[in-house]
Formats: sequence, C-alpha cells, structure tokens
Amino acid sequence: MKDIEIRTRLLISMQRALLGMIYPSIRAIAVGFNKTEKLKVICYLDREPIEYDYENINDITGEVCSDIEFVKVEEVCVFNLKPFSKLDNLDSWVYIRQEKDTADLLV
Repeated sequence: MKDIEIRTRLLISMQRALLGMIYPSIRAIAVGFNKTEKLKVICYLDREPIEYDYENINDITGEVCSDIEFVKVEEVCVFNLKPFSKLDNLDSWVYIRQEKDTADLLV
C-alpha cells in the first residue's frame, strides 16, 4: 500500500475513532506512521497524564488498528502547554482544541 493511501485511510479511521473520545484536558492529538510498520499517536494534555488518558488513547488506536493492521503502535500522553506551533505534529494533527483567550473576543 502506498503512503498516500495509508495516510488517507489513517486520517479517516482516526476521525471515526475520535468520535466521543475527546475530553477537556486534551489539547491536541498528532499521528505519524511508517508504512504499516508503525503507528505513533501523541496526545498533548493540559495536565499530567493519568491512567485514564492511556486507556483512552489505547481505545482510539485499537479502533484504528481494526481498520489498518499496523505491526507496532506507540502511544504517548504528555503534559505540554507550549504553543501548537512548537509541538511535534508527526505526520498530521488530527485534533487541536481552540485556545484563544475569550477576553480577546470581548474587545
């Protein structure tokens, strides 16, 4: 399978897998892949990760792996408050929450 086909299938699969799985502590989710050899998912949080975060990301990657058979899966949950432009988005962002300060909207 070509990389473009894998990327397309991965993004569609991630979109489906993320339905109902996003909660307020998640700032962003990035995905990367190396053919079907490896899938990597990074979940950026606004607090230190807890067991629930790892369970959630495992459920998400499990859904993706039911669509695409990756040989290896790496799941990372990390606390990071840096601007999105300073974070590693691997191959693609699949989720980024809005973080504009609402005080800016009142002016």
